[in-house]
Amino acid sequence: MSDLSITDLLFAYGAWVSDDNNELGCKSPSLMLIKSAPKLCKDSAKASKRRVVSFISDDDALAVDRAMNRLLRHSVHLHNIVTYFFIYNWSERKIARDYWSGFEYPCGTKEAGVYHVKPLLNQGIGFISGALCRDIA
Repeated sequence: MSDLSITDLLFAYGAWVSDDNNELGCKSPSLMLIKSAPKLCKDSAKASKRRVVSFISDDDALAVDRAMNRLLRHSVHLHNIVTYFFIYNWSERKIARDYWSGFEYPCGTKEAGVYHVKPLLNQGIGFISGALCRDIA
């Protein structure tokens, strides 16, 4: 497993998942190197919000994917929150407004705040961290 922190590992996993290189072969070696370079979070409009992600190997990404599947079996909502944050690059505010408000307030009278989502996101990250530690041991 790599020496990245769990959040850096999850951001790298998100870039690995959203990498759309589905071709079986590359036309040139230089094109292959360009496509395999670390990417910025492309969904972020503001330059200050962009994040340079680290390289993650396929083995590390598959280990994170197994941990994400365990999280999905444990809690669908935690899995969705972690997925929206790390793969789709949604902010905590956008997750609270567009995803969690429908569960917290089904009538649509109020909106959930960031303080509803932050503990759930941390709980999901902790679950994934524990699942990865369990796989190593």
